[in-house]
Amino acid sequence: MSVVIFSNQKGGVGKTTLTRELGIYLSSLGHRVLLVDCDPQGNLTKSLIDGNDGGLYDALTSEAFPPLKLDEQLSLYAGDFRLSLLEKSLIGEIDAYSRLRILLAGPAVGAFDYIFLDTPPSLGVLTVNALAAADHLVIPMNPSLYSMQGTNDLMRTVSKVHANLNPGLALLGVIINAYDSIPTITRQIRSEIESSFGDKVFTTVLSKSIRIEEAIASRKGVIHHTNLGSSRAAVEVKALGDELLSRLGGLP
Repeated sequence: MSVVIFSNQKGGVGKTTLTRELGIYLSSLGHRVLLVDCDPQGNLTKSLIDGNDGGLYDALTSEAFPPLKLDEQLSLYAGDFRLSLLEKSLIGEIDAYSRLRILLAGPAVGAFDYIFLDTPPSLGVLTVNALAAADHLVIPMNPSLYSMQGTNDLMRTVSKVHANLNPGLALLGVIINAYDSIPTITRQIRSEIESSFGDKVFTTVLSKSIRIEEAIASRKGVIHHTNLGSSRAAVEVKALGDELLSRLGGLP
């Protein structure tokens, strides 16, 4: 089982989009995938289901609360506003940063090949919980003027988590999201990101596309949405998923 966290302190960089689309794609290949919505805003949850009868909050505060099964291969721990209340209550608790790690190792979760963690755009208790529970970190970034904003803070937090909570946490890579190759500035920023992170930057980028928004609105993955299966967005999601699997050792 591999636990992958998608995190960046800056909001709007594609954490939720990549978590859902890559999770759906890997599940379509037959892998057992669990998506975990660690964000109190619950955007990942809203993009997949209409309402919920419990989720991550319940699993972290009670025993043996199972994830919601979306289909045979894909499951979800839903996120909602109650997570913000939990975050406040955990401050000062001995197990404040280990709740999620204990949950994912427990019997309620069961056997999954991959667990993807979607995190809030902050470095609070919920994000640190996810960092402490993860094996691999993926940093989504937009090719914008402020794309590097927050990354230094995230990497400092990762360093502290690695030293004190999770020595096995490793940077799997950086994914450039919402890319538009036409403006010169975006090409320059992509070059800066590649210069900063080297071979940690995924070869495949996810282009800016309304197709992703259409898929989210229909609560389907872009690879499954009617008439979008052969779109550029779907092709890029599949390529990203294959590259992710390759970096995780799931593909030759």
